[in-house]
Amino acid sequence: MKLECMTTSISQSSCQPTDQKCLCMDAHYTAVLQKCVLVSCTVKESLTTKNVTSTACGAPIRDHTKIVSHAGVAGGIVALVAFILRMLARLSCCGGIFGADDWTMMLTVALLIPLSALSVVLADSGLGKDMWTLPFDNITHILYVYFWDELLYLSILPLTKISICFFYLRIFPDKRFRVATYVAIALNVGYWIAFVLISVFQCQPLPGAWHRWYEEENYKCNHINAQGWAAAVLNMVLDIIVMVLPLRQLYGLNLSVKRKSYVIFMFSLGIFVTLISILRLNSLIHFASTTNLTWDYVTVGYWSTIECDVGVICACLPAIRSLLRRVSPGLFGDTTKVKSSYAMDSHSRGNGSQFAAVPTQNKNADRQFYPLDDIDTSDEARLHHPHPV
Repeated sequence: MKLECMTTSISQSSCQPTDQKCLCMDAHYTAVLQKCVLVSCTVKESLTTKNVTSTACGAPIRDHTKIVSHAGVAGGIVALVAFILRMLARLSCCGGIFGADDWTMMLTVALLIPLSALSVVLADSGLGKDMWTLPFDNITHILYVYFWDELLYLSILPLTKISICFFYLRIFPDKRFRVATYVAIALNVGYWIAFVLISVFQCQPLPGAWHRWYEEENYKCNHINAQGWAAAVLNMVLDIIVMVLPLRQLYGLNLSVKRKSYVIFMFSLGIFVTLISILRLNSLIHFASTTNLTWDYVTVGYWSTIECDVGVICACLPAIRSLLRRVSPGLFGDTTKVKSSYAMDSHSRGNGSQFAAVPTQNKNADRQFYPLDDIDTSDEARLHHPHPV
């Protein structure tokens, strides 16, 4: 702590230099001291000064590290359970067939597991405490782990949406829709590659990503906050694209209003992920001007983890529903009963024991529907079309 800052601050206070309690209560003294330290001292000296004054004044020690670890581990466990149930639904004994959507989800969960584990590492290093209470090496370590955390986050989000798009391709044969779905996949792949590369090379040289905080070396870095905002906003746009993509197909189904509403709801669960993205975006506003990153990043961090977890869970729910209906057919009510205009026909190319409701010819219907239970578990069960693509 620079002596001149202390001298200048005390000279502008009405307190005696030896009256520590008075100095701690003097807001003007504190403001002048902090301003002087920020201008005259290095980042490390500023943090040391803040720690000394806070300790001398008996400031409470804040600790939200448990929020960091609990949010990461609990959300990760729920997402992993959802994934396991999805995989069970895909087993041949349960009438399912593995598809590109499942393999993509496997990769997504393979990245989600270390993302959840790193939340414990971050908490143990001090994420969730005030920056000035931590050893300098801990701050550097937190930013180093966050660097890898960010790459995992930027990979999980587009991979989840790509998995959902592959699921669409399994059940919707309409040619134009399939082209639009492939475009959505390409956009997500582009997002994935672009922002992973931007994040990897955010600083030159690369170690600047976790060393730049103390400003003692000449690192050239991107505008990190602008980068975060761009990634968040574009991710929300892609969320909306993937969510609304099948709605036109679903709206034209030959179903009662009640059944149609239920199916559309099942395909619109991604709205929860978008809402979490909005909450995370709001936390970025506060984080943009932080001088206490190990405390202020907590909100951004747990919303990021929850966003990934909820995305995986929502993507697995249709398959989970199918599995639960097979275990307990009456659990969700009967959505597979069809009107007299429907005939039952087995899949000649799919599982021999798998049946789906195939409509008879109806000139007034431009789209027909296989029950949700079957399109969840069979690669061959698609919406009926006179000329499958």
